[in-house]
Amino acid sequence: MRLITFGDSWVLGVGAEYQDGMSEEEYRKIAWSEPKICFRQLISNQLGLNNFNLSKGGSSNQTQFRLALETFFGKDKINLQQSDIVLWGITSVYRAELWDTDKSKFISIFLPEDSSTYSSISKTLAIYHHSEEEELKILGHQMNMWNSYFKSKNIKNYWFNVFNDHSWDINIDNFLFKDSSLLSLMIDDNKRNDKYHKSVWSFTDRKIKIAKEMKLVNPISGHPTKKGHEIITDILMKEIK
Repeated sequence: MRLITFGDSWVLGVGAEYQDGMSEEEYRKIAWSEPKICFRQLISNQLGLNNFNLSKGGSSNQTQFRLALETFFGKDKINLQQSDIVLWGITSVYRAELWDTDKSKFISIFLPEDSSTYSSISKTLAIYHHSEEEELKILGHQMNMWNSYFKSKNIKNYWFNVFNDHSWDINIDNFLFKDSSLLSLMIDDNKRNDKYHKSVWSFTDRKIKIAKEMKLVNPISGHPTKKGHEIITDILMKEIK
């Protein structure tokens, strides 16, 4: 009996151990440690499920779909059980992944800018090879494909927007909260974002500013605090059956 979770750093629980008054140096030491309290764990506990987590910090949607293919169809695949529940967070469409031949692994790329060694690639992709509209179309088709797969296995699965209020021009079953993101629901504000969150929060968007003022996200990296995770848990538990 498992809660299988996909998503980015919000789902992973990065920064959930933040305490009021922490310096940035203190925070960076604990930011990526396994959190004692985050919403995927709290939901698992309430449902009496083990959490099988596939979310990753800085993850792109492409990364999550690849991990799903590897997990359910790869050499070391896991067998889904009817008692499993899949909870999947959709993140920024300005994130991507590429294979790095030197490192022999996939690496994350943040569009349109990246401060790492891949900055020139990021800018080229953003200018010449990226469309927010087309990325959302692809996402919609992929979600419907996975809906069909999970339905064929009698698995309950749910989708949600993490911090951007994406919308689609096709119906996607099991997509929670219409177009509203967890960020919007946390602060009870369903108006559109002022600024699309692409890679790193700069606290310029109205919604993340409000969340910061309400102490629902930490003031250093903008990830949910313990209080934020508890609110997200309550929001999601009302939908998961």
